[in-house]
Amino acid sequence: MIKANLPQKLPVKVDKAIFAEELGNAALELGRLDGLHRNLPNPDILIAPLLSTTEAAVSSKIEGTISTVANVLRFEATGEPTNNDTREVSNYKRAMQHAVDGLKQRPLNISFIKTLHQILLENTRGHEERGDFRKKQVWIGKEGTPIEEATYIPPDSILVAEYMDNLEQFILTNNLHPLIKIGIIHYHFEAIHPFPDGNGRIGRLIIPLYLYWKKLITKPIFYISGYFDKNRDEYMSHLHSVDLTNKYEDWLKFFLISVQVQAKETQDIINNIYKLKKEIDKLTEKIKSPYAYKVVNFIFSNPFFISADAIKKLEIEPRTSRRLFLSFEEINIIKEIRSFKKKGKAYVFPKLMRLISY
Repeated sequence: MIKANLPQKLPVKVDKAIFAEELGNAALELGRLDGLHRNLPNPDILIAPLLSTTEAAVSSKIEGTISTVANVLRFEATGEPTNNDTREVSNYKRAMQHAVDGLKQRPLNISFIKTLHQILLENTRGHEERGDFRKKQVWIGKEGTPIEEATYIPPDSILVAEYMDNLEQFILTNNLHPLIKIGIIHYHFEAIHPFPDGNGRIGRLIIPLYLYWKKLITKPIFYISGYFDKNRDEYMSHLHSVDLTNKYEDWLKFFLISVQVQAKETQDIINNIYKLKKEIDKLTEKIKSPYAYKVVNFIFSNPFFISADAIKKLEIEPRTSRRLFLSFEEINIIKEIRSFKKKGKAYVFPKLMRLISY
């Protein structure tokens, strides 16, 4: 049986020369992404909600929680009972949204991370222990695997508080470039595995939040889980390599490449969304209504919606709203997929859903 891993206490020494090129490339693409975001009209309405939904679905997928972007948006629009996986993904998105506001007043410390964990596991499996560090030994392996066959065993539960205090001190100091620091923070969080469940998702959630808190990005629209999911074996292998060697350079090189690639991919997604926005703006010129632009903005931030809820949020007279929805449907912008007795019709914006679905 393998022994429980005891990570080095922080801070640790790293040879920055080994990944200097990767650091420069990652910082460049992250800066380009932030510049693109800041220079676009209404980015908080049109971009952030969509990308956070995609990230929530992909990060959860790495842990075996399977729910599509469409399922999450449908659940949020209708509130209908759904499976545990979809609720967990929606909670991930809620935790991100809570953090964006919270980090304006609070530091990214242990207390804040525990709050995110509470939100993540609300009304899901394991919710009884949400927001609390684990009180027993856990291990990683295939489902049902005994500890003797584990692929990884984190520190004993009695050491978790000590390790997390050490990690918090490291988070709150300013002794390294933020991209290097968050790479080290991510490894240590995953190695400590402080919670009974949800460690991977919280660990990946912290990455954009830390960069946002350190003002490398204006809003945490940068999400890294897409690269980790596509290169899952390499991701896990690099983390495990640090367990075995206490050397961080190869892991940090991989991490910085993932930042570069994913920042570039996010730029492409944003550009495609705004290309679609221009296309839809041109299409809706045919609709002779001063309110058409409000519906356009609404469907970009709510590509799955119920007509009754949309009418309330749009603050347009109900008859006018329904006429606008019909006009948008007639020119193939939105599509009716269901009708509710009390809530009205359910619509989807297919072209946008294709852009943000992973």
